[in-house]
Amino acid sequence: MATMKNLWGTVCGLALATALFSGCNRIKGYVSTLRGDDRNPPVARVYDTYLYRSDLRNIVPKGSSPQDSTAIVSRYIDAWITRQLILKTAQMNMPEGDLEKEIADFRELLLTGRYEQKIISERLDTLVNESEIEEYYQANKNNFTLDKDILCWSYLSVTYCDEALRKKLRTAFARDKAPSDWAKGHKNPGGTTLPWSWQAGVEDVMKQAAYNAPLVCNEWTELETLMGKYETDEDFASSAAQKKGYSFVAKNADGVYLGRVSQYLRRGSQAPIEYVRHQIKSILLNRRMAETLRQANAELRQQAEENQKIEIFNLHEDK
Repeated sequence: MATMKNLWGTVCGLALATALFSGCNRIKGYVSTLRGDDRNPPVARVYDTYLYRSDLRNIVPKGSSPQDSTAIVSRYIDAWITRQLILKTAQMNMPEGDLEKEIADFRELLLTGRYEQKIISERLDTLVNESEIEEYYQANKNNFTLDKDILCWSYLSVTYCDEALRKKLRTAFARDKAPSDWAKGHKNPGGTTLPWSWQAGVEDVMKQAAYNAPLVCNEWTELETLMGKYETDEDFASSAAQKKGYSFVAKNADGVYLGRVSQYLRRGSQAPIEYVRHQIKSILLNRRMAETLRQANAELRQQAEENQKIEIFNLHEDK
């Protein structure tokens, strides 16, 4: 009998020891988890949302001083707190159903937009030929009426010219006829005189003086844009409108420029093709984009119908 009691006691002792050992392992695992959290403590809280130390990784650039690092982290935490407060306030003041619907709608728009961008990037031909622009312009001339005065001008920076060279260039900009000695030094290999133009005259002066600066020719712009960007003569607007080939000096904070107006068009006139070229190109590309998406959507539906992925049910009940 005593032997049986001893045996039973031994069995119970082993069972208890096993239970205690298993329990200790579980406790050790739990404590380990807590220690893991201790290594990643929260640094801020807004209501029931926490910002942890691990969230601050990689926000401080390498090589930052301790003072800069502290300032960067502090600004990040302040911004996070403000953002969470706004989100929490918005959640408390907005019906949950409305929010969920808006999120779902936004998600659909985001997915649809990304799909369309993918289709466009893969299929859209962005090359617009000059003949296409010309054809569209000729067919839609009446749609291109100016709502502002515009002018076509050419200009050259003379900021770093000495006064003597600037005077020669100013004369060349204002000239309407070839100088008398043009034929002497401007002949082609065949012996005939090279054609003269005011641009050719300016370039000739620049070449002789070894003056290297871009001569920008025949650029269309709005009158008010030019006058807002540059300081010009008091009577610039009336002179540019009335005098063909009007030359002038323009100044701004960047420097001094010589300019010449080759054409002036008043509001209500038909816009020249050069002025609306970029606008027409955008119109043609938008048309292509719409057609590309229409074809892609048609192919998508056709494929779905062939695979029996679409079904429209009868909305009318049998009477």
